[in-house]
Amino acid sequence: MNAVSSQYVLAVDIGGTKMDIAYVNQYGELYAPADRLQVPFDENGVGKPDAILDILEPYVIKGKQEFGELPGIGLSLCGNIDQASGDAILVANLYWRYVPFGRMTRERFGIPNYLATDVRMALLAEVLWGKAKGLKHVAWMTLGTGYGGYLFLDGKLYGGAHGFAGNLGHSIYDERIGDACGCGQKGCFESFVAGPAIAGQGQKALEQGRSSVLFELTSNGEQKVTTRMVFQAEAKGDIAAQEIINEVIRKLGISLSSMVNLLDLEMIILGGGVWKGSPNFISRVDQRIREFAMTEEAKHDLKIVNESFENSALIGAAADVFLHTGLLKIEN
Repeated sequence: MNAVSSQYVLAVDIGGTKMDIAYVNQYGELYAPADRLQVPFDENGVGKPDAILDILEPYVIKGKQEFGELPGIGLSLCGNIDQASGDAILVANLYWRYVPFGRMTRERFGIPNYLATDVRMALLAEVLWGKAKGLKHVAWMTLGTGYGGYLFLDGKLYGGAHGFAGNLGHSIYDERIGDACGCGQKGCFESFVAGPAIAGQGQKALEQGRSSVLFELTSNGEQKVTTRMVFQAEAKGDIAAQEIINEVIRKLGISLSSMVNLLDLEMIILGGGVWKGSPNFISRVDQRIREFAMTEEAKHDLKIVNESFENSALIGAAADVFLHTGLLKIEN
């Protein structure tokens, strides 16, 4: 750790169910291991912004005590964020629409804060300190509670007209089938391939009596099926679980290859817990992407890799503060 010349900021990654909090310096180093806490929800299943700020308050106080000052707070959220205003336009997993979370944070703590979608933050960490350093055409894709990504094109972060580019998970696979998505649409890729979708498909297989292994894993049907259980059942040779995971792999292959065909990428970086579902899950998705890829160059040259950090979005939230304060810049 570069202790003498280090400057630390507070980095926060708010996901669909959990939030990670840490102090990170301009070298991408953590002052101490990140704390992982549950995101607070109300009785209707909506994320509670004020309760999140209550959780953050002791970290702001400690940061001032430890470092003398906090130049800013980097906030990574799993949804569409207006970076200029700090408004959470749509955070599907928290059921937020037009929540002024940036203003609320600033009014509570009196410290500059910088909000962006988690996938942008994660890609930023990879570009500055990770596997994308030196590359010019990269996509970050997360698969966990949700499914989405962000783009680094021609050496620049690419957000599109409103900063929402990369929402691949909310492209429509088939609006006629599938469960409703938190974004308000039906038939999004996310509603078929993300963790809750896999668990839901496993639960349906259990209830229909098609999976003896899931029956055993859920203590004779007494517990709800989890995403992990579906992968475990697949590994044990359960036919229903194999069908579920194979179909998820097919849809991911379609989704990600479409992005490669459109953008001619050098690398896709994968983050999120579902990618760790089985030892060969990523390699099987990789194979499908190449099967659907249009060009021979993509089939041969495309790199598909795991994220460089335990939580790239958390590290990237800190990087965003340093970019805004001018301590760091992206070298093309």
